[in-house]
Amino acid sequence: MNTAINYFGMIAEHVGKETESIQFTENSSAINLREYFESKYPTLRTLSYKIAVNQEFKDHLDSGITANEIALLPPFAGG
Repeated sequence: MNTAINYFGMIAEHVGKETESIQFTENSSAINLREYFESKYPTLRTLSYKIAVNQEFKDHLDSGITANEIALLPPFAGG
């Protein structure tokens, strides 16, 4: 299942897009989302931001949890 990823404000500027779709394997173990996004977009390491999974702030995706939407939010947007 694909997960919609939404980047807002300065986060979108740093990654060069506002949205993308990522597929996490259903059998994968817990995923540290901060590590995942910072390895994919190293410039995020210098920013302060929050991650919301299905509108709930968290930095990880537990195994067996379906993430319909993940949002990366800059500080002024609640991050």
